[in-house]
Amino acid sequence: MFAKKSWMKFSAAAVLSGLLVITGCGGAATPTPDAKAGDNKASEPPKKLIVTSFGGDYETAQKEYLIKPFEKEFNAKVEVVTLYSADALVRMRAEKNAPTLDVVQFSGGQEVQAAKEGLILPIDEKAMTNLKDLYKAALNPGGYGPSIAFDALGIIYNEKKITKAPTSWNDLWNPEYKGHVGLVDLTNTFGLQFAVMNAKLAGGDENRMGPGFEKIKTLLPHTAAIVASTPDVGNLFAQEEAWIAAYDSGYAFNFRKKGQPIKFVVPKEGAMATFINAQVVKGTKNAELAQQFVNYMLRPEVQQKFAEQTGFAPSNKNVKLSDDLAAVMPYGEAAVNSLVPLNWEVVNANRNAWTTEWNKLISK
Repeated sequence: MFAKKSWMKFSAAAVLSGLLVITGCGGAATPTPDAKAGDNKASEPPKKLIVTSFGGDYETAQKEYLIKPFEKEFNAKVEVVTLYSADALVRMRAEKNAPTLDVVQFSGGQEVQAAKEGLILPIDEKAMTNLKDLYKAALNPGGYGPSIAFDALGIIYNEKKITKAPTSWNDLWNPEYKGHVGLVDLTNTFGLQFAVMNAKLAGGDENRMGPGFEKIKTLLPHTAAIVASTPDVGNLFAQEEAWIAAYDSGYAFNFRKKGQPIKFVVPKEGAMATFINAQVVKGTKNAELAQQFVNYMLRPEVQQKFAEQTGFAPSNKNVKLSDDLAAVMPYGEAAVNSLVPLNWEVVNANRNAWTTEWNKLISK
């Protein structure tokens, strides 16, 4: 078992505090000097950059607090393409010889495979002046793009339907919730994390997933539906079909901001780690600007705004959050280090086989 994590307890007061901080700090992020930021001239035509984001509130926050000020400071025009991690990797493979993307964001370990296939560039440490301010866990040991934010897989639940907060992953099997458990498909990063966590709890791990699939098999009769995307999860809870599910801390924050009575808890066995990272695409014609863009994502003022708006924890250790806001995300070195990581080398090598096994499991 893993040590109990107590950093995350969702409350209305926490969300309200976060919203008040946003209101009090409104406007674009205050610039901090970065490498070559002053080289651009307003009289020159803006340089174009194409970057991916994940849609929804995540993308909205990035457009407002990251992209707008970056465009102004660097005389750039940033085009955003909405792509989930797996779809971004597929596109990068298809465009390997003539890439159209400059910067790609990943959250599901695809950066490991992308590096292996030669699809991304190592970071330019001279351009990445903010690397020195990141938590150690945010640095990619292979020398590729760093984590720009952290979040965690735990349990989300409807506090009106479930008045006693869950404390363990095993609470998903509580007979009282039968027919109201949301289950996320293995093709979604959070569904994959849940499967691995179940394997660990049942005596297996990434190298031995059988126990995890067998455990999930016993959960199937309890499920309301199996869904593959964040909007689908939100709809399940909005329609009160699902009362409880294994899902992500950042999205739980945003569901609650929209008025849903959703809380997030870290199970006593531990929460799974999600490291959201940014990578410069190999073959881009705008490598210098792309490196500057990733470096800009690491600025403390940019990450603070993003955390306040989305509930995703900063990777820059100089970001200061209110106590209430810090309580609803894996904020700080101790919280980040408490998260249970995945072995992405093993995951990527076995993902197709696991998907086949999963499809057999849920089709029975």
